[in-house]
Amino acid sequence: MQNLYSILMFVVIFAFMYFLIIRPQNKRNRELKLLQDSLKPGDNVVTFAGIYGEIVEIGTATVVLRIAPKTEIKLERAAIKGLAA
Repeated sequence: MQNLYSILMFVVIFAFMYFLIIRPQNKRNRELKLLQDSLKPGDNVVTFAGIYGEIVEIGTATVVLRIAPKTEIKLERAAIKGLAA
């Protein structure tokens, strides 16, 4: 009987961790991937480093951002955190 309670407690803790930590993180990752796949030139974005810019050019794995007049940087598409407000 004691072993049954131990196993049950382990299952409850795992379920708690799954629904409070793992599942929401997977959902955020899916949403971020969809956002990164839907980017287009002209979008104003922010990177994980906190750099704001406008997308000038998009490649398969890279993005060119204009962060100031005559200043462009090339980043990985995965570095885009979201759309700027």
